[in-house]
Formats: sequence, structure tokens, C-alpha cells
Amino acid sequence: MEKDKQKYVTFIQNPNIDFLFGYFGAMKVPTKQDGYKPINAIQIDEDGIETILKHFYQRKPETTSVQNFKKYIQEITSDKFTDNERIKIPNKVQVHLSISLTEKSFFDVDVDNLAKTVLDSLNGIAFDDDCQVSSLIVDKHVHPMNVNGILIGITKLTETRKGLQFK
Repeated sequence: MEKDKQKYVTFIQNPNIDFLFGYFGAMKVPTKQDGYKPINAIQIDEDGIETILKHFYQRKPETTSVQNFKKYIQEITSDKFTDNERIKIPNKVQVHLSISLTEKSFFDVDVDNLAKTVLDSLNGIAFDDDCQVSSLIVDKHVHPMNVNGILIGITKLTETRKGLQFK
């Protein structure tokens, strides 16, 4: 009898991580890159002389992809974080992000911008505010199946739980 050829992957949560969740094969993690656009600003002095001011920017409205991503993160975390389980200020947090990308999009996005979108999406859900994150470990990679995905690990840091790097 031929063995079942279907492959299964088992994830075992590291005991030093309080919360582990994510998805594969769904939406890509959007970024807030290019979140500002230059604006034309003119200064008029008391004599009516106009001077063009440079380096003024206006924040672009949040894109629908970022809004949809935030909603999706809320959906997949709703059973993990109740108001009582959210890590409150002044507690510090360690966050691990492993972001899977397609080969096509790997060089199109910066890892820091991916992390910023994810952290902003976790505000008010996993922790009060991303200012609590004192340790952030992020990697981006091309998934072997060439799909988008993310694994998120969150740990509340205490005197006895110092995170994965410290004993």
C-alpha cells in the first residue's frame, strides 16, 4: 500500500513565546512606503514676495490594502487577544516577524516597512501601542511554495522572561 503523499507541516510553539499566530497563502503584507507626498508650499513675506519652500510633505491617506490588512490581523487575532490578554503599558514586548513573500515581490519591499505595517496593525490588539516593543526580530524570505504569509510571535517581557536571546 502506497503511503499518503500529502505533506503536513507541524509547528511547535517555542515555550518562550507567549502568542504565535499567522497565515500562509493569503494577502501579502502591504507597506506604508511612500506614505508621504511632496507638496508645493509658498511663503509670502510682508512685501508680497513669494518664496517656494522645499521639503514639505503631506501624509497620504492610508491605502485600502493597509486598511484591509489591519482588518485581517484583527480577525485572525480576535480569539487570541481579549482586552484582558492585551499586553498593557508599561509592559515591554518582544516581537518576532517571519514574513513570506513571492519571488516577484521580494526586492520591491523593505523589511523595516513591512514590520511597521504589522506593528501598527497590532496596536490596541496584542499590545496597547507599538512603543512597548523593545525587541523586534524580523526576517523576510521567499516562501518555498512562492506564497505570501506571516508568522508573528509575541512575548511579554518580565524580570524572569527576558526574550529569546537572553537567559
